[in-house]
Amino acid sequence: DATWGDDGHDGWYVLNADTQFGSRISVTGDVHLILKDGCTLTAYLGINVADDNSLTVYAQSNGTGALVASGRSGYGPAGIGGSRGGAGGKITINGGKVTATSDTGAGIGGGSGGAGGNITINGGTVTVTSESGGAGIGGGHGGDGGTISITGGNVKATSNHSGAGIGGGGDGDGGDGGTISITDGTVEATSNYGAGIGGGHGGDGGTISIT
Repeated sequence: DATWGDDGHDGWYVLNADTQFGSRISVTGDVHLILKDGCTLTAYLGINVADDNSLTVYAQSNGTGALVASGRSGYGPAGIGGSRGGAGGKITINGGKVTATSDTGAGIGGGSGGAGGNITINGGTVTVTSESGGAGIGGGHGGDGGTISITGGNVKATSNHSGAGIGGGGDGDGGDGGTISITDGTVEATSNYGAGIGGGHGGDGGTISIT
């Protein structure tokens, strides 16, 4: 597996060419990733950002650098966030084109059964999908949403099953929405059986503020 960062330290990485990872990337400590314009990083098994670790994504001025992360490996990790049963850590997106998908985990947030952690989107174009039970952004299958803040950017979050678009995962005991704050940006959030924004199927809505 690929490992970024070092526990207790800041690690800085610059994507300056198209790069693919066939194994799941594991973030340790506080990792900062700069997406250079015109370059794409593809993480075929996603990026593991577990509780007590953080990933912050930046883009250059044109914002054309891209990150594509998939947790669809049959065992429930988030596209970007926790592993199966694990909560997501601190995930901040400041720009770039970010696409994240999972099966029963969240696109960005918790793995299957895990809470979303602390997720902030300040800018960029962010497209996230959970196919079965997780939230687009927030909790994995049955997990609570955690703390989610959107202050800008273009965000499209989808659960194709029972999780919320943004908030809690569905099924199991049902994931509560957590604390969700949206103050700016363009946000589209949809779900088949959960809330667009709030709780997954069977979960409470949580605390939602839209300004």
